[in-house]
Amino acid sequence: MSVVKKRKYNNDYIKNGFASIQKNGVDQPQCFICYEILSNDSMRAPRLERHLWAKHGALKEKQKEFFAARCDNLKRMKLDTAGSFAQTSEKVLEASYELLRLVSRTKKSHTIGATLVKPSLLKSTDIVLGSESKQKLSQIPLSDSTVKRRIDDVAEDIQNQLVTAVKQSQIFAIQLD
Repeated sequence: MSVVKKRKYNNDYIKNGFASIQKNGVDQPQCFICYEILSNDSMRAPRLERHLWAKHGALKEKQKEFFAARCDNLKRMKLDTAGSFAQTSEKVLEASYELLRLVSRTKKSHTIGATLVKPSLLKSTDIVLGSESKQKLSQIPLSDSTVKRRIDDVAEDIQNQLVTAVKQSQIFAIQLD
């Protein structure tokens, strides 16, 4: 059985344009110029340097202070767990969760959100409210992977609430058949 070495982030990687992001408890390098996240195995100075030279050749002569300032900017940005920008507003997110609740209740394929619900919603909005409202509603994510991920998030949240309630109660009963 081979043991996979988990590499740790070194602060010297800033001079190559990389910060560290945690994914599943593992440090991964994230370029703070193009925001690309590389694998843990790429967390070696030569590989990070190769990324900088290949993709951002104009910046290879910049000083460490320049990269430190870019790193500070990255840390202040609102990023999601995938390391990309979280650009959805609260209302769009709320609408997405409400629509996924309706999609999940139909017990149909999750693709129905992207293939039927969203197109019909956008067409109706364009007819009734105009193209400006249609543009706002087009931001609602309803792809099958997004619906699945959100259903998993809701299920995990319900499970956490239940476990917390059971832990806080002094007594409880379990009924089995």
